Parts: sequence; structure tokens; C-alpha cells
Amino acid sequence: MKSFAIGLLLCVACVSCVAQADPDEESIRSIRAASNKAIVTSDISGFSASLEPGFVVVTGNGSFLSREAYVAAFAKDFEDPHSVRFERIVDSVELSSSVPLAAEHGHWVGRLPGRPAIFSGTYLAMWRRGESGWKLRSELFISLACSDAAACESYRKRYGAAAPNPGPQKR
Repeated sequence: MKSFAIGLLLCVACVSCVAQADPDEESIRSIRAASNKAIVTSDISGFSASLEPGFVVVTGNGSFLSREAYVAAFAKDFEDPHSVRFERIVDSVELSSSVPLAAEHGHWVGRLPGRPAIFSGTYLAMWRRGESGWKLRSELFISLACSDAAACESYRKRYGAAAPNPGPQKR
């Protein structure tokens, strides 16, 4: 009975150790949450605070943007209170054991204020830990779905994206 109690105590201790998130992962998740909040509140300074100076992004339609162009695109969207707002939802964070980098995997949604999501997709972000903490080095977004035909067409016209893939062709 005594060895069972000791084993149970060790098992509970191990589970509580696993349940505690790494401080670096918590930091990355917190910065992402602050960035999402900045998007909702149209706070361009708060949004851009997470991006390191050399940041680059491949947007959901395949466009490659520098930090400056990305921030300018969001600033323009923030001028219109009815524009689509994006949210990135973190699925996992992997910390490198060899260099001060981390990979954030997740999915994203785009919605008009107060409405359900109309765009969605997946993303991968590279974080780099420097003297000022964790900053985004790069992001890759892939647009996978659009549930509103008019919004989809507007998106394609605005960003030059091709029409949706019709799927496999039968021969």
C-alpha cells in the first residue's frame, strides 16, 4: 500500500510538471494574443510590436510582403471599421533546442466585425528570441476556405488571387 501511495504521488507530480507550459511558449502565446487584440482594436502600434525589423510574410493568397508593406496593409484596413479582421489561433508552439527560434503552428479566420468567419486557413510562424524577447521573423499563411461568394470575389479582385481550384478534373 505504501509503495502504491508513493507511485501515485510520483505520477501526480509528473502530470503537473507536464501540464506547466514552458515560459518561452507562454511568452509567444501571450504576444500572439496581444497581436490579435491589436487587430480587433485597430491598434497598428500594438500589431507591429511583435514583428522584428527584418520580418517577411507570405499572405493567404501567396503575396510576399516586407514588414513595411504588411504593416501598411493592416494600417489601411484599420482605417475602415467594416473591413475584415483576422485572428490567428495557436495550435502548437515548438521551441528549437539548437537555436533561439520557435515554430508556431495554427489556423486563422477572417471575419467582418460582429459576423461569423468568412475566410479561414492555416499558418506557420517563425519566432526569434533576441535581446528584446520573442519577435516574429516570418509568417506563411494559406487561405483554404471562403464561405461568402461576394467576399471571395472581392478578395480575389483586391489581392489578385486566382479563382478557386475547381478540384480534380475527370478525363
